[in-house]
Amino acid sequence: MNILIIADDSSVIGTITEAISQCEPTCTIFEASSPQEALEWMSAASMNIVFSEIHMSRMNGLAFLEAHQSLFANVCWIAISEFKSFYDIQKAIKLGGRDYLLKPMEEPILHGLLEGLIHTGKPYWQGGYDCEPCSC
Repeated sequence: MNILIIADDSSVIGTITEAISQCEPTCTIFEASSPQEALEWMSAASMNIVFSEIHMSRMNGLAFLEAHQSLFANVCWIAISEFKSFYDIQKAIKLGGRDYLLKPMEEPILHGLLEGLIHTGKPYWQGGYDCEPCSC
């Protein structure tokens, strides 16, 4: 399973990478800190899950998703933000986002989300809704 993390915050990358390694060490993790780098990774490898910060210094994660929505058609996309903005949550869902995480990310929530995405195909770790499984 391929997982891409798009973030310019190194703590976000570190937290997600560590959680993935603990949940499923066989996953391949890709990191991108710019839109160009994310596009390169998504062109080179088929991604199953993409974590993207919404507010970054060089880009907006929602604008990136909207501009390249065709690349995300079969991807479980998770938005990450430090702001609890209804507009951002609503837009992420309209663009096909599977879940929305607030920073700082709580370890049990992140682990539960990953467990659901990787092992059951259910993005909402508390069993809130079903979706197509994220498959390899």
